[in-house]
Amino acid sequence: MINFQKATEAFKKYISQYDETIPSIRLKIVHTYEVMKCSDYLCEQLRLNQEDKELAALIALLHDIGRFEQWMRYQSFADYKTIDHALFSSQLLFDEGLIREFIDDSQYDRIIKNAIEQHNKYKIDEGFDERTLLFIHIIRDADKLDNFRVKEEEDLETTIYVSYDEVNKETISPKIYDQFYHQELIYGPNRITHLDMWLSYIAFIFDLHFLKSLQYVKEKNWVNRSFDRINPSDPKTHEQYETLRRRALDYIG
Repeated sequence: MINFQKATEAFKKYISQYDETIPSIRLKIVHTYEVMKCSDYLCEQLRLNQEDKELAALIALLHDIGRFEQWMRYQSFADYKTIDHALFSSQLLFDEGLIREFIDDSQYDRIIKNAIEQHNKYKIDEGFDERTLLFIHIIRDADKLDNFRVKEEEDLETTIYVSYDEVNKETISPKIYDQFYHQELIYGPNRITHLDMWLSYIAFIFDLHFLKSLQYVKEKNWVNRSFDRINPSDPKTHEQYETLRRRALDYIG
């Protein structure tokens, strides 16, 4: 069984070794708790039983456990420049045994491990059973849903490493424009500009699995709120940007 009080206390103990006054550390602490809320929302909408709700919540609590050490080592959350944070989180939990600090029962280990390792992948690996896929989809959607809040509340310098004035001067790379226009999840290595990066976050909507997740985005008006944060100064880029806004709004209905 899952002792969730034990898990949350263990999480608080684990993060106490990191300086919460560092904006990036604080961001990931808040993000963890907010992803748990999004996970709870999806579980309620899916009418899951209490055991499955608690398992989904535990996965949400642990999905970014490696982010704190990633930041301290590299001062960056850019996986392509540092380490794959999902695999690193899995390594900390299962190779180094940290998982037992959060839950004594090992019966859920396989699902927790797979869900964490798959939560940031461009495409989910094949071969998972239906139950494992359920928790993979929940954490992937919950993580993406909170990303909209993060991108609205945090400074651009913290999220895309550039100032508001600078990103407004940038252009949209052809590959990014094409993928977004065709309502596809953006392939990270194709991004060149910070504006590309921003659009890739909005494009998370194209990878949401549950209809309730799309409904959540629509009810919160996340698409418009995200697009409104940036205002490209180049006329052609601005026109492209607004075209992609319409494509995103058409997608969520």
